[in-house]
Amino acid sequence: MEKNLTVGGRLKGAANYLWREGTVYIILAALIIMFSFINPLFFSARNIYNLVSESSFLIIAGMGIVFVMISGGRDVSVGYQMAMVSTTSFLLMDSFAKANGGDVPAWFVLVIFAWGAFLGFMMGLINGLIVTKLKLFPLIVTIATSEVFKGLCFTITNSKTYSGLPATFRTIYTTKVMGLPLDVYIAIAFVAITWFVLNKTHFGRDILAVGGNRECARLSGIRSDLIQTLCFSLTGSIFGIAALDMMAHQNMTSANSGPGSEFTCLTAAIIGGLSPQGGKGNVVGLVAGIFVMQIISNGMQLAGWGTYLQYAVKGAILLAAIALDALKNRPKPVVRVHKEVKEAA
Repeated sequence: MEKNLTVGGRLKGAANYLWREGTVYIILAALIIMFSFINPLFFSARNIYNLVSESSFLIIAGMGIVFVMISGGRDVSVGYQMAMVSTTSFLLMDSFAKANGGDVPAWFVLVIFAWGAFLGFMMGLINGLIVTKLKLFPLIVTIATSEVFKGLCFTITNSKTYSGLPATFRTIYTTKVMGLPLDVYIAIAFVAITWFVLNKTHFGRDILAVGGNRECARLSGIRSDLIQTLCFSLTGSIFGIAALDMMAHQNMTSANSGPGSEFTCLTAAIIGGLSPQGGKGNVVGLVAGIFVMQIISNGMQLAGWGTYLQYAVKGAILLAAIALDALKNRPKPVVRVHKEVKEAA
């Protein structure tokens, strides 16, 4: 009897884990099986390679959205932050290349990545300071700053599309290590570092505390405003790196390069277990969520279902993910036993 109870307890625990943390893996497996039946080419080596390589910059960006979401913030301006970083970086490289024979040296590529991280950090810092110092709602602030970054980006580029990046810059995508582009391993490194920061450092515990209950965190001695400002800044910096990786993939950039990535990352984060209210995060689940979004796009294209239908499907998934999160976090009803009943018992 005791053994049965133990087995039953374990099964209940496994079911509870799947409900709380494993939903994204069930969705991922179901999509893989479904699209494999619809089109056998889905499981071809070439298609798997494309899925993995085209997901790398989104995985890097996803590691950025982790910090701001777990701290209880929102940032919908990161799409145009990516556009700002990619376009200004292209213009810097183009100017340098024209002055130095058509290509850029490796050291200048490192300068460009430092520039992208710095510019992203500063744009995130602006968001963080406005949110924390003026006590404004993050979503409204970042909608406003998104329009600011959009206007600046279109002004700087004069609405032009730039293509033909220096070969040295594109080595992060064109260089293959064990059959995969170098940036795939960079994305894996970002995932490992993010997991370590959130789970093994004092800063990570402070982020979780601020996202869980900002006022309690402040009363316990945590500088909540500083933590959230740093999270906005880190998010911007990581999205800046993701923007450069995206540009290396696409070999082009414009003021429209980047917007839309924030929706994909936000949806993937919620599907993967990050609560929209903050205070909870699952880095590995977010990566699975990125692949869910990418598989939907890839699988629907292979099935010939059209590009525009993908937007409807992704929007429906976001609504379902938010509803599911609300169900998971809904407080359980408290059963009160009257005093008379207790005495009778």
